[in-house]
Amino acid sequence: MLDKRYQVFISTSGADMQPERMVLAQTLIGMGFFSWGLEQRTPLSTALARRQIDDCDYVVVLLGSQYGEQSVSGVSYMHLEYIYAVTKQKPIIVFMHDAPESRDLTLQDSKPELKEKFNEFRKQLQQEVDQVFCYHSLRDLELAVRFNMSQMLERYPVLGWVRPQNTQVLQDEIDSLRAKVTRLETDMGKREVDPLITMPRVYTNELYSFEYRVHAYQDGNFQELKPERQLTWLQILSILSLVFKIPTPEEYFSKRINDYLNETGLEDARVVLPRAHAVARAQINIRALHHIKMQMRQNDWIVPTGRDDRQRLLWQMTPKALKLLESYSTENTSRIAQLKTK
Repeated sequence: MLDKRYQVFISTSGADMQPERMVLAQTLIGMGFFSWGLEQRTPLSTALARRQIDDCDYVVVLLGSQYGEQSVSGVSYMHLEYIYAVTKQKPIIVFMHDAPESRDLTLQDSKPELKEKFNEFRKQLQQEVDQVFCYHSLRDLELAVRFNMSQMLERYPVLGWVRPQNTQVLQDEIDSLRAKVTRLETDMGKREVDPLITMPRVYTNELYSFEYRVHAYQDGNFQELKPERQLTWLQILSILSLVFKIPTPEEYFSKRINDYLNETGLEDARVVLPRAHAVARAQINIRALHHIKMQMRQNDWIVPTGRDDRQRLLWQMTPKALKLLESYSTENTSRIAQLKTK
């Protein structure tokens, strides 16, 4: 069996959580995890925190009774670290105090606006994160970490880190798995069992509605919105075509759509915040993203073409899709020319 280690990024509000952070870090080290994280944050430390989150296997949010030091946008660094971890699709586990209002007053936010932000963030974690566990004492926290971090390894398996002397064993295991995959693909004759493969095909002019989250900025304040967007399937195909005309990793489905929503989301935000001047961190609903992938494949507009050297699945637009886009472009050009001659 390989001797693996896992890197964990710890996000807390700051000095008020020092005892809990020490218990968490010591427990993780005893279980074979490497713990990372920043206790003191500044605008300059944000880039370092993001690099650590990029490199980590799991993210732990440790929430007491404070929202934490705020960035220039009014969002706490802890909250920003959580948002970044979500966008990077990192497995997240939350340990929160079961009665934050019962903690010593010196450990609680004194300003009403910070208390409100803390309560909203606490509710957000309870609604969005699957693995949320409460504790009351330091001993409770230690037991919760010991039990639930072991469960995380089973629920969200990751590659982790392997000692150098075991790399040959790991390579042998990878080669063996690759051989099994090749045999299975040959046996199946490239047939795939997909419960959504029977979904009805769509027409290019049909509208598809989906929800997404976006951060909107107005008058120096920040607010997360959940607007709904409607696009025709031809528009969605056109958006994806900017990256998938050549074989491209699957992760670019979400990246390209989210980039598009960041570019065009200001109009949606102004429906709720009329004076909004900017939007950022747009993220399409995960179920809608999956539906788009399946529909693109069902319509034979995009297909998997293999894997790259990092074993990432690659996708590419089909000749059928390219022809559709070319016809649409030609038709638009003709319309514009007719209008100019009138």
